[in-house]
Amino acid sequence: MRSAQWRCCVILLLAGLAPVWAESGSRDPEFAKVPFDEWLKGGGQAHLKWRAHANPAQLSMYQRLWTQIEVEMDGVDLAERRGKGQMRIFIQFTDEAGNRYQDHGVIELGKLEEGIRSQNLLYTQHVFVTPGEYRVGFAIFDSETGEHNAREERLRVSTLKSDPLPPDTGSDFPPVEFVGSSEVPDAWYLPAARGRLHVTFGPREPVRVELLLNLTPSEDLAGSSGVQKRNLSGLIPMLKILSQAGGSDAPVSVEDLDLARRRVLFQQDNVRTLDWKALRETLEEKATGMIDLKSLEDRQHNAAFFVQEVARKIGPPQSHPPPVIIVLSSPVSFVSKEDLHPISVNPPPGTRVFYLRYHAPSEHKNPAMMNPYEDGRPMGGFGRRRGPLQGPGNGGVQIDQLANTLKPLSPHIFNIDTPEDFRKALAAMLAEIARL
Repeated sequence: MRSAQWRCCVILLLAGLAPVWAESGSRDPEFAKVPFDEWLKGGGQAHLKWRAHANPAQLSMYQRLWTQIEVEMDGVDLAERRGKGQMRIFIQFTDEAGNRYQDHGVIELGKLEEGIRSQNLLYTQHVFVTPGEYRVGFAIFDSETGEHNAREERLRVSTLKSDPLPPDTGSDFPPVEFVGSSEVPDAWYLPAARGRLHVTFGPREPVRVELLLNLTPSEDLAGSSGVQKRNLSGLIPMLKILSQAGGSDAPVSVEDLDLARRRVLFQQDNVRTLDWKALRETLEEKATGMIDLKSLEDRQHNAAFFVQEVARKIGPPQSHPPPVIIVLSSPVSFVSKEDLHPISVNPPPGTRVFYLRYHAPSEHKNPAMMNPYEDGRPMGGFGRRRGPLQGPGNGGVQIDQLANTLKPLSPHIFNIDTPEDFRKALAAMLAEIARL
């Protein structure tokens, strides 16, 4: 079907089964109910109008490669099938060893609206992948009429070019992992995702790593839940990776700060595995946006609270081991009467301060470059067609007064616009900490 005939797409959410993992891949029980392999050999029936494609793999903020699957179905064809039954979508990856990784989705044809005739359905599913060659099979199946269509294509996933991380950096990620639908904040952290990137802070002398996550955006944007979601969609994956990089000579502590309420919402010392359940509760509380009157009246002290927390983490000049402070935050501007005095401390010898300043893309940019969960929409589901993948950016200059409060500590500031930026910052921090 020619591309000119495809219409805009309607939003629906997907209900699918979580994959069942095994050493030989991940099998979806629904595949046993249909002759999927025979379908791939025969193609299907041309009168089912659709298209399916696996986009080139990209680096994500989780520092994992992922591909976006797109399956689009003609609205006129679906309108003629309104009523009984289901339209089922099957996706299968086959790696070079012959292992299969499967997932499926369902459209309830009885729930389609009459207006579907003027719109297409676009199913998108994100899939984590590791470098290699894959065969990707797609099929759609009308459970009422028994009609189906199927096709297969090849997907080559290349290793990263000029990877800044050391060559011996490993991981234990599965070759293929479907990222299931979930709501925020789980959608940012992906607690069910398997494996980890094997990076470790390895100083020559012991240090303590203090991760400070600022949950509060600029005060002029504090009322926008969309801004907060876009910020956290990048900050939470970075926190997840950094919290896993601790070792015996570099224990990691995590603290989440709510500058608007001047509160520490979450704290965990000597992190082995981040307590996501507890952190999740603080994020849900923060998402309510409710701020008491006293906090609003005293908001000129928000910057001072941040400075106070950084100073507390640094400790007295004789503190041992010395701290490595890593601040994760979006750019922050305060009210005009804010107390913006820079930090005034005498840090212990060997103290290092890193500031990872995350610039979330604006809502009109394609989020697949960063994290498809940034707008709160599940990755597995149906949505409006997005434009071609573009470079990130927020379309404007963001004022950051938070950095000025850290200036006496000579922080190393990394501007994070893309997953590649975070990877470079991670490599640079690892190298510098290794020299301590």
